[in-house]
Amino acid sequence: MEDESSSSSWFSRIFGSRSKNGALLEQELSGRAYEDYRRLLLKARPEVSQDRIVVKLPEGEVELRKDRLIVRAKDRKTAEKILRNLHHYDQPPSLWPAYGLSYSIKQRTRPRIRA
Repeated sequence: MEDESSSSSWFSRIFGSRSKNGALLEQELSGRAYEDYRRLLLKARPEVSQDRIVVKLPEGEVELRKDRLIVRAKDRKTAEKILRNLHHYDQPPSLWPAYGLSYSIKQRTRPRIRA
């Protein structure tokens, strides 16, 4: 069993550890990689706050900071799938759902009307 070529073992060697509330993949980025991811993620209408760009997806969340990319999901398999599919943001938005991508889902708080 020395020949493990599964994506799971490959990702586990490169990216960060597992969190208690699901999977967390982290990757350190160079300046050029940051700019590439920034350009890509801005197409998804993310939440932008100072030095963070957050794209909320139905299956997880992608956060981009100056020095790292963080993918959070319910399990490692889903997080790896999100990471693999991020490059599809270069395609037309009509194709995004086929890869589990979408425009960022922003939670808007609506005032409750009481009768």
